[in-house]
Amino acid sequence: MIQDTHKYFASNIVTWWGVFGRKTLPWQINPSKYKTWISEIMLQQTQVRTVGPYFLRFMERFPTIEKLASSSLDEVLQIWSGLGYYARARNIHRSAGLIMEKHQGKLPSDYKSLLDLPGIGKSTAGAILSLSGIQPQPILDGNVKRVLSRFFGVKGWSGESKVSKELWDLSTKSLPADNFQVYTQGIMDLGATVCLPRNPNCSVCPIEARCYAYQNHLIDQIPHKKTKRKKRTESKYFLMLIFDGNKLYLERRKTKGIWGGLWSFPEIKLSDDPKVWCQKKFSNKIISVKSWKPFKHSFSHYNLYIHPIEIRMDGQAMNKINKSRTGSFNPEELTSLGLSSPVKGLVKQLD
Repeated sequence: MIQDTHKYFASNIVTWWGVFGRKTLPWQINPSKYKTWISEIMLQQTQVRTVGPYFLRFMERFPTIEKLASSSLDEVLQIWSGLGYYARARNIHRSAGLIMEKHQGKLPSDYKSLLDLPGIGKSTAGAILSLSGIQPQPILDGNVKRVLSRFFGVKGWSGESKVSKELWDLSTKSLPADNFQVYTQGIMDLGATVCLPRNPNCSVCPIEARCYAYQNHLIDQIPHKKTKRKKRTESKYFLMLIFDGNKLYLERRKTKGIWGGLWSFPEIKLSDDPKVWCQKKFSNKIISVKSWKPFKHSFSHYNLYIHPIEIRMDGQAMNKINKSRTGSFNPEELTSLGLSSPVKGLVKQLD
């Protein structure tokens, strides 16, 4: 009976995808392992409609792994800017270098070698191999977790180790030996277009008849949600330091943390005096100081209230900090740098 349930689950999804599945996503046009890899990384914690334009720009700039590996991290971050979770971009760049070094420039076709690459976990490795038709491997992204949880009646939050283990087990047992490529895309599409987090369209679901959550009126309760913590808040001055009339001073952020590796304005606490900070940092004379309207930028775990301060100074930016982590740039040079969304927005307003 249990085996029959898994067979029913997979075969109905395969049939459904043939009629209703998504077949024209950017990474499905002239598909390749490389495209699957990049799209799967971009789709982590990011919706398809957001990813589409970024994916196309990424592929235009880096059409091959060789081109990606030979490009600078700044170039990669610049294309990624605005997509968020920048560790993904850094890992892709590192992986490209390793692929050139250890795999003759070709993305590995075996599971273990894929897992050895930075940023590729079990689900991403499984997606690359299954969606490319190389070998059947289970996947467990957010959409798949939701479909499995509702259909099989999995209780508990998917982030708990016991629940995660149960979901991986179900994902493995439901994976068909044949049509695994279609099935993998199908279960992802079903979660993205029908089995939605809120207001799922159960009336057109191909597995509704045996869905535990639907039959037991538990669609709103399954999957269980993680208890939300109240977001903390922070407030910072963003110092927009302008030298030589139009050169903007920026600092590269540390690799770890928010906006890791991107160029940004110096940030200081609201309890600090921007003028005093500038005088300690630079010997230049301050020409003018202008406060801009504060605004909020939200992260997944906290809200940052940004207070921009435009400070114009005479002469060039001279300081004693490592030059690889600081610089003054004219407007044309800024287009080649990886900038966070708030910094991009502020730079545009400076034009």
